[in-house]
Amino acid sequence: MDIDTEDTAGLFSELAIGAYKEYMQTGSRDKITEAVNLAEQGIIQANNSDPLLTQWLNNLGVFLANRYEETGEIRDLERAINIARGAIESTSSDHSDQAVQLDNLGNNLGRLYEQTGEINDLNEAIERAQQAVELTPGDHPNRAGRLNNLGNKFERRYERTGDLRDLEEAIAKARQSVQLIPDGQLDQAVFLCSLGTKLKSRYGRIGEVRDLDEAIETARQAVALTPDGYSKLAVRLNNLGAILEERYERTGEMRDLNEAIEVARRAIKSTPNDHINQATILSNLANKLESRFQRMEEIKDLEEAIERAQQAIELTTYGHPNRAIWLNNLGNKLQNRYEWTGGNEDLKKAIETAQRAVELTPDDHPNRAGRLNSLGAFLERQYEQTGEKEYLNKAIEKAQNAVELTPDDHLERAGRLYSLGAFLSRRYEQEGEMNDLVEASRFLLDAWSCLNAVPFHRVRAAAKCLKLLATQNRVDEGINLGREIIDLLPSVHTRALDRNDQQFVVSTFAGVASDLCALLLSLNRLSEALEYLEQGRAIIISQLLDDRSDLSSLRGDHSQLADRYQKLVDEVNAPTRQATPDAAEALLRKRRQQAVAELDTCLKEIRCAPGHERFMLRQTVAEIQECITEGSIVVINITDFRSDAIIIFSNSLRTIVLPELTASKARMWVSKDWLTKKSEQRGKNDQFLDYLSWLWHACVKHIVIEVSALQKQPNDSLPRVWWIGSGLASSMPFHAAGIHTETSKESAYYKMISSYTPSIKALGYAQKQAKRAQEALVAQNANTMLIAAMPTSPKGPNNKNAPKRLRGVEKEMQEILILTRPHTRTIALTHPSADQVLEVLETCRIAHFACHGTSDYSDPSNSGLILQKSVGPDEALVQDRLTVQRVSDLRLRYAQIAYLSACSTAENKAAQLSDEVIHVVSGFQVAGFPHVVGCLWPAGDSECVEVSKRFYSLVLKWDQSAINEVASALQAAVMAIRAEDISMPLNWAQFVHYGV
Repeated sequence: MDIDTEDTAGLFSELAIGAYKEYMQTGSRDKITEAVNLAEQGIIQANNSDPLLTQWLNNLGVFLANRYEETGEIRDLERAINIARGAIESTSSDHSDQAVQLDNLGNNLGRLYEQTGEINDLNEAIERAQQAVELTPGDHPNRAGRLNNLGNKFERRYERTGDLRDLEEAIAKARQSVQLIPDGQLDQAVFLCSLGTKLKSRYGRIGEVRDLDEAIETARQAVALTPDGYSKLAVRLNNLGAILEERYERTGEMRDLNEAIEVARRAIKSTPNDHINQATILSNLANKLESRFQRMEEIKDLEEAIERAQQAIELTTYGHPNRAIWLNNLGNKLQNRYEWTGGNEDLKKAIETAQRAVELTPDDHPNRAGRLNSLGAFLERQYEQTGEKEYLNKAIEKAQNAVELTPDDHLERAGRLYSLGAFLSRRYEQEGEMNDLVEASRFLLDAWSCLNAVPFHRVRAAAKCLKLLATQNRVDEGINLGREIIDLLPSVHTRALDRNDQQFVVSTFAGVASDLCALLLSLNRLSEALEYLEQGRAIIISQLLDDRSDLSSLRGDHSQLADRYQKLVDEVNAPTRQATPDAAEALLRKRRQQAVAELDTCLKEIRCAPGHERFMLRQTVAEIQECITEGSIVVINITDFRSDAIIIFSNSLRTIVLPELTASKARMWVSKDWLTKKSEQRGKNDQFLDYLSWLWHACVKHIVIEVSALQKQPNDSLPRVWWIGSGLASSMPFHAAGIHTETSKESAYYKMISSYTPSIKALGYAQKQAKRAQEALVAQNANTMLIAAMPTSPKGPNNKNAPKRLRGVEKEMQEILILTRPHTRTIALTHPSADQVLEVLETCRIAHFACHGTSDYSDPSNSGLILQKSVGPDEALVQDRLTVQRVSDLRLRYAQIAYLSACSTAENKAAQLSDEVIHVVSGFQVAGFPHVVGCLWPAGDSECVEVSKRFYSLVLKWDQSAINEVASALQAAVMAIRAEDISMPLNWAQFVHYGV
């Protein structure tokens, strides 16, 4: 049977529509190509007078545009635009199809703009899309889609011009689209995704955190509504990843960044290699990997970031408007690798790519400022590498241009002002031009004043400015700024963050409390100086101790309020799952944030109750002095502009200026590596003797004179002193300072009984814990000692070889067992796991560890004691770690003494966290041990055996009421070893006592 031409054309059209519907469901490229081919055949068969010809042409235009989205073939897009223009011309203005054709033309012009960057194409796209919306009735099923299309074009124009009005229009249109579609429909995913990207853009401009949280919520919903295998899934995953990365930049929460990376990897897997969006997705993954490298310093992340960034450039044509973005991104990563490896070729390439990115960016483009800022940073590094002033001058010029082009309300303005201030400060250091110093201070203060900026960017600028103000003797301004920075802490260091994230947050405040203290001391404002120093140091430990505080007083006055406070503290501190966040995890996270807000409200209520006005607030000097039942606390504060000692007695405060304790000398000594090979032992011990002598003359001798004058001791006993080092002083061996010769007694060992404490609050907690433990021990008749010994250890996951055998461990354990048997019940564990140890710690009075210790540079909460466990069906032995975090999560009732006969247990190698005093010893203090013995650096086997033997021979013969003589026992044990070879301080000076 013959089919007439009209029927043939209609049949092809129906088949084409069917193929297109299959494409929309599956994302199959074959199906969209089939739809194009069928539609073309239908039009060939049609008569020019056919009333449906315009509709069939319009369908072909839609199919071509969709194929362009898949392949990037520009000829498809050009044909789609021509078809849409022809359809509009051949259709009367009041025809019902006019809105469809205008919407199609607007979309295709928008796509053309993405390829060419020609603003006229975008302006016409907006005009056509507005006409389409105006012609679409309010109840029309396609109104939501057309509103969304119009909103997308407003967003593109905002990105091009920076006009905030366009972005507000875009958000309004996206919200209307979402509201027009019933919940749960697949179409809603399109509009939710669109709304999420626009809210992210507004956050990026004005810094409103609510926009960011709503953007993540809408992006998650869009992904959840999108089936696996659907062609648009990759775009929605990419958008979600980008928004999660923004929140990480704001809060420092590592879970957001890790999820962003995983989401970006899913997006790449969901995208064909030749897809038009592949370059965007690759570049976004590269940015996230670079962020993780900057945080975790895993070089494999940076190497992959560079590889992905290069792939994005290779997939992008020379004339593409996004090429400048990809070039700028690659430049940043190459510069990071230069910083890590020192490879000059990377820096050279970084500068070349950044210059090319700037050249490709129009003068009026809103992203030009960011690209100029990057180029300036690379040029400054070139100056540092070559010493050629022209590079620094060019860096300043680029940074000035970047600041001038950045709107006052822009989220990135603070970062760009910081760059300019830092470069001017560097030029002042080299040339001494006072105007550079004044201008640097001004720009850095302006950065601090950008209230909508990421807090870390503001703090970084303010911390640098604080030092510059001190250099100019602008003391009052510096004090005001320092107080503002410290007062910002509670709003960014929240309980909602994991421990690693908390460390990242407080690291940005490094040095601020020390500098503020020094400025206040320069005006003799001693009480304020001490209070702010205590508030701005050991922040994480302080919060942990607050959460363990005795609530008996509050409970006696307001039992319900105390119960609510404790319940919220427990909820906030509950361990979080480490698995990749999903919808359930997102809900848990949201609930945790709500609990934090409820806890803040609860704290305000408690402080309104009579007698509890200062509940969990910064300690006053009077409250600080309550911690001193004997002796004194000595705080040593070293900064670039002055160094001081604050001596705290129970009834007075004293301060001593220490002009010889300079920051430059302190840096020199604390940066030295004291680990020794046999061939280096003599030389390094001689150097260390010089260090101890310098520390005595520059600092400790002056403390001895002051303490001796004001603190008379009965029966010639030695005074107790608790040391706190701030900043550069945090790791100094004050307890061992002196002139160590056979005849000299000019040494701290002969003048005082030394202990350390992370903070004054920690000492107060240890005193209360000692009393509670004593009462609990008497009530329960508990007198158990744990000995955990690891003579050998398996190799760690990142180590080629196992740690060396500890040949003295077995002897150490046997010697202690001989001493303990008459006095206490002993549980001896050889090669235990962390879980076994944690179980025994719950009920023991004394815990002794003879094993390797490890100190984590990047994450001190991951420092710990090396143990072992068996895993898998074959029960293979692997390294286990009793970390600072796991120990500090404990709340022990009977604990009295923890003796950590392991290397570096009192060491924190993370320079930016030195004031946090996070190490294995402080972890045991937080867990409840009022006395902890540790080591500042590794000790030899024989010294470990002898010191522990002598220590326990003294401690165990005392009754439990004399437990506070622990520090004296350790000092006596160390002095006995010291007497055997006084010229080898690296063998005996590392043993320290923390606590009561």
